[in-house]
Amino acid sequence: MGRMKLNWKTIGIAVGALIGAVVLALVLFFVFFPKDLAVREAERRIEEATGRDLTLGDDVQISIWPALGFSVNDATLSNPEGFDNAEPFLAAERIVFAVKVLPLLRGAVEVKQLIFERASFNLAAKEDGAANWTFPTEQNTPGQQATLEDLRLDDVRLIDSRVSLLGADGGQPLVLEDVDAALSLQSLDAPAQLDAAFDYRGERLDIESEIGLPRAVLEKGQTPLSARLEAEPLSARFDGAFNAADGTLTGALEADGASVRRLAAWMGSPMGEGGGFNAFRLAAQMAHAADTTALTDLVLRVDDADLRGALSLITQDSGKLRITGALNAARIDLNSYLPAPAQGAEQGGGVQVNAEWPTTPLDLSGLRALDANLNLTLGALQFQRMSFTDVALNLRVSNGAADARLSRIALYQGAGTARLIADASGAIPRIAVELNADNVQAEPLLRDAIGFDRIAGRGRITASLIGHGRSQAEIMRSLRGAAAFNFNDGQWKGVNLAQVARTIQSALTGRTSGPGGATDFAELSASFAVDNGVMATDNLALLNPFVRLDGQGVINIGMQSIDMRIAPRAVRSMEGQGGNAALAGIGVPFRVSGPWSHVGFAPALGGAVEDELRARAQNILRRQDQNNPLTQLGETLFGVTPEEAPAAEAPPAGDASTPADSGAATTTTEPPPQRPEDRARDALGGLLRDALGGNRTEEKQEPAPTPAPTP
Repeated sequence: MGRMKLNWKTIGIAVGALIGAVVLALVLFFVFFPKDLAVREAERRIEEATGRDLTLGDDVQISIWPALGFSVNDATLSNPEGFDNAEPFLAAERIVFAVKVLPLLRGAVEVKQLIFERASFNLAAKEDGAANWTFPTEQNTPGQQATLEDLRLDDVRLIDSRVSLLGADGGQPLVLEDVDAALSLQSLDAPAQLDAAFDYRGERLDIESEIGLPRAVLEKGQTPLSARLEAEPLSARFDGAFNAADGTLTGALEADGASVRRLAAWMGSPMGEGGGFNAFRLAAQMAHAADTTALTDLVLRVDDADLRGALSLITQDSGKLRITGALNAARIDLNSYLPAPAQGAEQGGGVQVNAEWPTTPLDLSGLRALDANLNLTLGALQFQRMSFTDVALNLRVSNGAADARLSRIALYQGAGTARLIADASGAIPRIAVELNADNVQAEPLLRDAIGFDRIAGRGRITASLIGHGRSQAEIMRSLRGAAAFNFNDGQWKGVNLAQVARTIQSALTGRTSGPGGATDFAELSASFAVDNGVMATDNLALLNPFVRLDGQGVINIGMQSIDMRIAPRAVRSMEGQGGNAALAGIGVPFRVSGPWSHVGFAPALGGAVEDELRARAQNILRRQDQNNPLTQLGETLFGVTPEEAPAAEAPPAGDASTPADSGAATTTTEPPPQRPEDRARDALGGLLRDALGGNRTEEKQEPAPTPAPTP
């Protein structure tokens, strides 16, 4: 039997025929391949592996080499059992999926491409820790077939997609729009790189992150996690761990930005207009679980203030942020957060006597942005020109109202307590302040507070005031409450009342005497009732071994004016100081009246002025509600309902601001010759101007009344 002789020609023909057959088979395969059957088989296998419903569209493209895969339009993957399927876990306009062929032959899944175009991922979590983004594996489905034991992802991308996350609380979901993301995964047990860019609340964010143990994300375990976030309002870095079972994050956090106000507005809690709250920097250990973020070992710099301590940030059901914790700082300057007119820099004190109270609307809307309960310990606190040290402050913010209680404060070599309430919960803002200070130095306190440096001594100051209005002017005209001061062992600079007594004596006897430099006093005191922005007193008193001064009248805060009667008099022998014992008890009363910027001095003639001013002061004293208005407001706002108090009687129209006539007296056409008492009043007026106003201008004095003729 003959043999076929093999040669290279024969081999070439055979190989060519084989290649041709393969090519023909591939062509026939793609022409007659049952793609619909393959798609249905893929759906079945994926549904079996995940326990979810998969739906693929009819525009299917198949690839064989070098990657086995397909692309399909209109793909959806349902939520697992127990989750709402109103919106599927995944819906995409197009998905491209391809795996490497050779690794697949040995049982390994190496995804060459997984691309989602215009996809929507709807993530959801439950209170029991279940999440719709977890899938079954050997560890969490014992006895079932392994599904994702080894996985490699070379090119996984989201293009123009959307991601929403609904938390266990069922509130508003976190939504990320226009998501472009890329994931690189060499193995479930090797670190994965995830880079993403997306829109959130109108800002574009760029994120770079590394997931240390991807398997833990699928099996609801814990994985190392590091991330860097860059956006216009915020730059942040995190290095710690993520627990996929409950969504907790723990680790080191750093963040900084150019504006706290812009960050708060971006996060959904706008602070409103105002000063301060600009650049910030934060470093802390963070623990985030559910709605609470705890920051410990916190170092926070805001503007020029450095604070340290611990905070908890809680997202409430209302969506409003609640902040609790304790912070301490070496120094805080509140002037950075006050509008320019309230900073007191132009006049050397807190009150501008040459300008009316501002009528611009107050904006306290920032108090509605968050709730807070903070304890602050401050080494120094600056407010306008006033300085405080060793400050212990509790700040509560709730329902648009803030209550700041200073349980410890050192001021001007004394100590005390204070409280401030700002209430923006209603249509009209309310402000209240309470102060109790003991053993303070009067001269530096009054100089820094109101630019007045004529009183020196130590003593006590108390005040409890409340007001309401849409502007600072309205609030000042509505103030009610009480205030008092009592200074001991001090000086009234600019006038020597002992010298005043000698001046009275000299005027009465035809001699003259020059002004003195200061009056030492054992006590200077007064108490005020405040109603409709008017402070009234009938017990102003100065005690000195040689003279006494008493007074009564009103100080109109709202209208920035004063109308008071003061009467110094000699009470003891002046022997050894040029005095005359026969003059003891002589008083020369003066009326101090006019706007704060132009106080005038004139003799208080007759008893009518004294009676009128005393009556006006006592009228306000009678009307004043004896209950503490600030305490009532605080208890109402922060949970304790006060007992009903009698309503304060409304003041008569014009009583708060219009000085009464000083008494009608018939005058002659020509003024009478000046009597010794008048000369004494003239001399005393000059001294009082020096004492109370320095360079104030004296008002034109009314001529003395002519005594009625004797019948």
